[in-house]
Amino acid sequence: FGWWDARRRRRRRRMRGRATSAPDVARGKLVTSTRRRSTNATVMAHRKRASKTVARATKKTFGSFQEMIDESDVPVMVDFYATWCGPCKLAAEMCGRLAGEFKDDIKFVKIDTEKYPELAGKWKVEGLPTFVLFYKGKVLDRIEGLPTEMQMKDRLRYFLQQAK
Repeated sequence: FGWWDARRRRRRRRMRGRATSAPDVARGKLVTSTRRRSTNATVMAHRKRASKTVARATKKTFGSFQEMIDESDVPVMVDFYATWCGPCKLAAEMCGRLAGEFKDDIKFVKIDTEKYPELAGKWKVEGLPTFVLFYKGKVLDRIEGLPTEMQMKDRLRYFLQQAK
Protein backbone atom coordinates (compact mmCIF):
# COMPACT_ATOMS: atom_id res chain seq x y z
CA PHE A 1 0.00 0.00 0.00
CA GLY A 2 1.27 3.40 -0.88
CA TRP A 3 0.79 6.81 0.66
CA TRP A 4 -2.36 7.33 -1.43
CA ASP A 5 -4.18 4.36 0.18
CA ALA A 6 -3.25 5.51 3.68
CA ARG A 7 -4.59 8.97 2.88
CA ARG A 8 -7.84 7.46 1.62
CA ARG A 9 -8.30 5.39 4.79
CA ARG A 10 -7.76 8.46 6.98
CA ARG A 11 -10.34 10.39 4.99
CA ARG A 12 -12.89 7.59 5.32
CA ARG A 13 -12.38 7.52 9.09
CA ARG A 14 -12.90 11.28 9.29
CA MET A 15 -16.08 11.10 7.17
CA ARG A 16 -17.82 8.55 9.39
CA GLY A 17 -20.89 10.02 11.06
CA ARG A 18 -21.23 12.87 8.59
CA ALA A 19 -24.10 13.41 6.21
CA THR A 20 -23.33 12.40 2.66
CA SER A 21 -25.21 15.17 0.84
CA ALA A 22 -27.67 18.02 1.34
CA PRO A 23 -30.74 15.88 0.44
CA ASP A 24 -29.64 13.30 3.02
CA VAL A 25 -29.43 16.05 5.64
CA ALA A 26 -32.95 17.21 4.75
CA ARG A 27 -34.23 13.65 5.17
CA GLY A 28 -32.36 13.26 8.45
CA LYS A 29 -30.19 10.40 7.18
CA LEU A 30 -26.67 10.12 8.47
CA VAL A 31 -23.87 7.82 7.37
CA THR A 32 -22.60 6.35 10.59
CA SER A 33 -20.23 3.85 11.99
CA THR A 34 -21.42 1.33 14.56
CA ARG A 35 -19.79 3.32 17.36
CA ARG A 36 -22.03 6.36 16.83
CA ARG A 37 -25.29 4.60 16.09
CA SER A 38 -26.82 5.11 19.54
CA THR A 39 -26.14 8.86 19.47
CA ASN A 40 -27.70 9.25 16.02
CA ALA A 41 -30.68 7.10 16.97
CA THR A 42 -31.26 9.45 19.91
CA VAL A 43 -31.13 12.50 17.63
CA MET A 44 -33.57 10.93 15.17
CA ALA A 45 -35.98 9.97 17.98
CA HIS A 46 -35.84 13.55 19.26
CA ARG A 47 -36.64 14.88 15.77
CA LYS A 48 -39.64 12.56 15.48
CA ARG A 49 -41.01 13.72 18.86
CA ALA A 50 -40.49 17.38 17.99
CA SER A 51 -42.26 17.04 14.65
CA LYS A 52 -45.46 15.85 16.34
CA THR A 53 -45.98 19.31 17.86
CA VAL A 54 -46.03 21.04 14.45
CA ALA A 55 -49.38 22.47 13.36
CA ARG A 56 -50.82 20.72 10.33
CA ALA A 57 -52.25 22.62 7.40
CA THR A 58 -55.87 21.94 6.62
CA LYS A 59 -56.84 21.18 3.05
CA LYS A 60 -59.51 23.51 1.78
CA THR A 61 -60.77 23.89 -1.76
CA PHE A 62 -61.40 27.28 -3.30
CA GLY A 63 -62.90 28.25 -6.62
CA SER A 64 -59.72 30.13 -7.47
CA PHE A 65 -56.50 31.26 -5.90
CA GLN A 66 -57.48 34.90 -6.43
CA GLU A 67 -60.77 34.30 -4.58
CA MET A 68 -58.89 32.85 -1.63
CA ILE A 69 -56.48 35.78 -1.24
CA ASP A 70 -59.20 38.39 -1.87
CA GLU A 71 -61.75 37.01 0.60
CA SER A 72 -59.41 36.28 3.49
CA ASP A 73 -59.87 38.45 6.60
CA VAL A 74 -56.27 37.85 7.67
CA PRO A 75 -53.01 38.08 5.69
CA VAL A 76 -52.19 34.96 3.64
CA MET A 77 -48.60 33.66 3.47
CA VAL A 78 -48.19 31.55 0.34
CA ASP A 79 -45.25 29.15 0.13
CA PHE A 80 -44.45 28.27 -3.49
CA TYR A 81 -42.49 25.01 -3.40
CA ALA A 82 -41.56 21.86 -5.31
CA THR A 83 -41.40 18.32 -3.97
CA TRP A 84 -37.82 17.80 -5.21
CA CYS A 85 -36.48 21.00 -3.58
CA GLY A 86 -34.37 20.42 -0.44
CA PRO A 87 -34.71 23.94 1.04
CA CYS A 88 -38.47 23.74 0.41
CA LYS A 89 -38.67 20.76 2.76
CA LEU A 90 -36.91 22.76 5.47
CA ALA A 91 -39.23 25.68 4.75
CA ALA A 92 -42.25 23.40 5.21
CA GLU A 93 -41.13 22.53 8.74
CA MET A 94 -40.52 26.20 9.51
CA CYS A 95 -43.94 27.20 8.14
CA GLY A 96 -45.57 24.53 10.28
CA ARG A 97 -44.01 26.02 13.41
CA LEU A 98 -44.92 29.55 12.33
CA ALA A 99 -48.49 28.48 11.56
CA GLY A 100 -48.79 27.28 15.15
CA GLU A 101 -47.44 30.57 16.48
CA PHE A 102 -49.47 32.89 14.21
CA LYS A 103 -52.54 30.62 13.92
CA ASP A 104 -55.15 33.37 14.42
CA ASP A 105 -53.28 36.17 12.66
CA ILE A 106 -51.93 34.67 9.40
CA LYS A 107 -53.17 31.92 7.10
CA PHE A 108 -50.41 29.71 5.63
CA VAL A 109 -50.93 28.14 2.20
CA LYS A 110 -48.61 25.87 0.20
CA ILE A 111 -48.68 25.83 -3.61
CA ASP A 112 -46.79 23.15 -5.54
CA THR A 113 -45.26 24.88 -8.57
CA GLU A 114 -45.12 21.57 -10.46
CA LYS A 115 -48.90 21.08 -10.19
CA TYR A 116 -49.82 24.75 -10.70
CA PRO A 117 -47.25 26.28 -13.08
CA GLU A 118 -49.75 28.95 -14.18
CA LEU A 119 -49.82 30.38 -10.63
CA ALA A 120 -46.04 30.30 -10.44
CA GLY A 121 -45.87 32.15 -13.74
CA LYS A 122 -48.50 34.71 -12.78
CA TRP A 123 -46.71 35.61 -9.52
CA LYS A 124 -43.26 35.44 -11.19
CA VAL A 125 -41.83 32.65 -9.05
CA GLU A 126 -38.31 32.14 -10.35
CA GLY A 127 -36.54 30.62 -7.34
CA LEU A 128 -37.67 28.11 -4.78
CA PRO A 129 -38.83 28.41 -2.10
CA THR A 130 -40.66 31.70 -2.63
CA PHE A 131 -42.89 33.19 0.03
CA VAL A 132 -45.48 35.83 -0.88
CA LEU A 133 -47.55 37.59 1.79
CA PHE A 134 -50.95 38.80 0.56
CA TYR A 135 -53.46 41.01 2.34
CA LYS A 136 -56.81 41.86 0.74
CA GLY A 137 -55.56 40.73 -2.65
CA LYS A 138 -52.37 42.83 -2.64
CA VAL A 139 -48.77 41.70 -2.19
CA LEU A 140 -47.30 42.97 1.08
CA ASP A 141 -44.00 41.11 1.03
CA ARG A 142 -42.04 38.68 -1.13
CA ILE A 143 -39.12 36.49 -0.04
CA GLU A 144 -37.14 34.29 -2.42
CA GLY A 145 -34.94 31.66 -0.84
CA LEU A 146 -34.94 30.25 2.66
CA PRO A 147 -34.74 32.85 5.44
CA THR A 148 -34.04 31.89 9.04
CA GLU A 149 -37.04 31.35 11.27
CA MET A 150 -36.19 34.50 13.24
CA GLN A 151 -36.03 36.63 10.08
CA MET A 152 -39.40 35.29 8.97
CA LYS A 153 -40.98 35.97 12.37
CA ASP A 154 -39.67 39.55 12.38
CA ARG A 155 -41.03 40.24 8.91
CA LEU A 156 -44.42 38.71 9.72
CA ARG A 157 -44.72 40.73 12.94
CA TYR A 158 -43.80 43.92 11.07
CA PHE A 159 -46.47 43.38 8.40
CA LEU A 160 -49.07 42.36 10.98
CA GLN A 161 -48.54 45.72 12.68
CA GLN A 162 -48.86 47.49 9.31
CA ALA A 163 -52.08 45.60 8.47
CA LYS A 164 -53.80 46.55 11.76
